[in-house]
Amino acid sequence: MRMTVISLASISLLAACNGIQLNSSILNGGGGQSATAPQDPVLQPAPGVDAATAEPLAPTSPSAPSFLGSATTVASLGDPSLPGLWMETPLVAAEQQALIRSNRNTQVVVTLKPIPGEASGGSRLSIGAMRALGLPLTELAELQVLPPAG
Repeated sequence: MRMTVISLASISLLAACNGIQLNSSILNGGGGQSATAPQDPVLQPAPGVDAATAEPLAPTSPSAPSFLGSATTVASLGDPSLPGLWMETPLVAAEQQALIRSNRNTQVVVTLKPIPGEASGGSRLSIGAMRALGLPLTELAELQVLPPAG
């Protein structure tokens, strides 16, 4: 009886391994194609547009205003997986350094990164900058953006 149970258990495990092997062949791409290199879709020009003379499209959003040196913004927590001291904000058109000061009178120098939107729109602050300013990660913070000291 004991041998029958062990035999049936062995057969069941082997049958389960066969199912896993089928899934593995699907995940590995099977059919000679690599799963890590998907093919790019072929883009076709719109009807009536000559692909040889078509010009690249201009960005649809208006250009971001230049940073004037002093502004106030409301910031939330940005992507916590991105390291460093940075703030994504519509206040700038290109990356630059700035000093940000919280209403708790703490300050830190960060890299301002441009994002699309109105200058009055909100900003996103790195987790490192929020910690340096002593701000709660779950709250919105009003920040003053100034030129870097020095």
